[in-house]
Amino acid sequence: MIRAFIAVVVLSILTGCANMTDFGSPDVYQRSDVQRAGTLEPAVVVRVRRITIQAGSGSSGLENLVTAGVGAFLGSQVIGNGRGRYIAAALSGAASNFVAQHVSAALSRTAGLEIVVRKADGSLRVVPQPDDQLFSPGDHVLLVDTSSGLRVTH
Repeated sequence: MIRAFIAVVVLSILTGCANMTDFGSPDVYQRSDVQRAGTLEPAVVVRVRRITIQAGSGSSGLENLVTAGVGAFLGSQVIGNGRGRYIAAALSGAASNFVAQHVSAALSRTAGLEIVVRKADGSLRVVPQPDDQLFSPGDHVLLVDTSSGLRVTH
């Protein structure tokens, strides 16, 4: 019983880790941005607010089916004999899918900042990004515009 539970938990964690995403950190450049010109513009931070960034639900039905299927297989091999094997398979498949969904949802969130900046022409821009760098109202910053999007940096 313990071996089956550990197997289901490990499988669920690995499935969740496979869905980890990059949230566009201002310190990480995408391969498509390397050796390409972008624009740089000075700005002043007006307001900063903490946010949570939620990645798109990259979970496909196939991922859920595989997780449940592997959990059911492991449950049928480790737990029970005869008819108990089928009950164990059904329960472990459902449990592994439940755990995998929750692990995946937790890993698809990251802390971020909503940064409102005033550009030199007086217009305001709002830039949501991961909280890799901290900003305060009044900070003089640079707006970096590349093919991957707009980000704020010191």
